[in-house]
Amino acid sequence: MEFFLIFNFAQLFLMFPAGDTLDIQAQFEAFMATYRQSMFIALGVALGIYLAILILGGIGMHVMAKKRGMKGSWMAFVPFLNTLYAGKLAGEVNVFGKKVKWMGIAATLLEVVFVGLKVLDTVILFSFMRPEYCDPITTADGLFGGAEFVSSKLPVGMRWMLTADTVCEILTYVFYLFLLLAMCMMFYSFYRKYYARSPFIMMFLSALLPFRGFVIFAVRNNTPVDYDAWMRQRMEEFSRRQQQGRPGNYGGYGGYSGPQDGSGTYGDSAQGNEPFSDFGGPNSSNGSNGSNGSGGGDSPFSDF
Repeated sequence: MEFFLIFNFAQLFLMFPAGDTLDIQAQFEAFMATYRQSMFIALGVALGIYLAILILGGIGMHVMAKKRGMKGSWMAFVPFLNTLYAGKLAGEVNVFGKKVKWMGIAATLLEVVFVGLKVLDTVILFSFMRPEYCDPITTADGLFGGAEFVSSKLPVGMRWMLTADTVCEILTYVFYLFLLLAMCMMFYSFYRKYYARSPFIMMFLSALLPFRGFVIFAVRNNTPVDYDAWMRQRMEEFSRRQQQGRPGNYGGYGGYSGPQDGSGTYGDSAQGNEPFSDFGGPNSSNGSNGSNGSGGGDSPFSDF
């Protein structure tokens, strides 16, 4: 899926006009040649970026799987199977209040169908964008203004592509919406384990934008946690601090935070034990300021 998102984005920067020193027909032919050339360049750029994302995401999931003793991490380096493996790492996914384990399989199947439709759509587009099937467009001043596809110029044997293009475009949008829904639910569950501090933002970068590999690589060292238990710890800590801050309590507005213990600290104050140490808080025992914990460090993208 990321490949086609990158491909569409690359085309915005690789389109360039033909020269304006030729006559209309010559400009038209040069424009068509330039258009097809830019499409091939965009495909090459998208392929290179996609391979980098695939490798980084594969390394990230391999590290995660190794920590949990999971087998089959080679799938993280294979297109489509990497989505399936992300579903295995995510575990149970909440689908409208019901816990399911098959979201990775559903996302993979939807991705296969979506990519197949996009490949067919791209092949049809390349088939249509030929000079013999298009007419030049001229402006009111008689200048060259682009090219227009003319369906009546298609050979009879290729007319089926017109219907196929329409059907393919409709199905592509339908499957893309279902795929986005599946990806969002799966990656939200994924990052509830591996970056509990901001799972929604990470889900957005992985499911709606083509940054899945970068994000997974960035949080690869985080320890998976039970998100519900982690949230309970945070709520309990918040409630405890709220009560300590009330007037009349030790540690309230008077500035006295209770009797010191033998170590010279004030009980459970900020200088004491970190209540989220099991979840990779800033004072956790891993010694890396929480970068290996569930919440991750302040910047999960420090490697970049």
